[in-house]
Amino acid sequence: MGYEVTHSIKERLKECEFCNAQTLKIVPSVPVYLKAKKSSGKEKKTGSIVEEYIEKNRESVKQEKERLKNQEYKNE
Repeated sequence: MGYEVTHSIKERLKECEFCNAQTLKIVPSVPVYLKAKKSSGKEKKTGSIVEEYIEKNRESVKQEKERLKNQEYKNE
């Protein structure tokens, strides 16, 4: 029966953690490379979504700033 243990490259295991056996087989792991999904052109890019959100909310933020500014002066 075999067990797999993942550890850093600098760490050297000398014996099995489960049965204390001195025989270990070192199997290098294969790095995983993920490719970016190609856009079909229909999806919006993240930057354009953020810009769209900013434009939609610019006026409401401006109004809220004015409201808070006027409220602050009234409370003093």
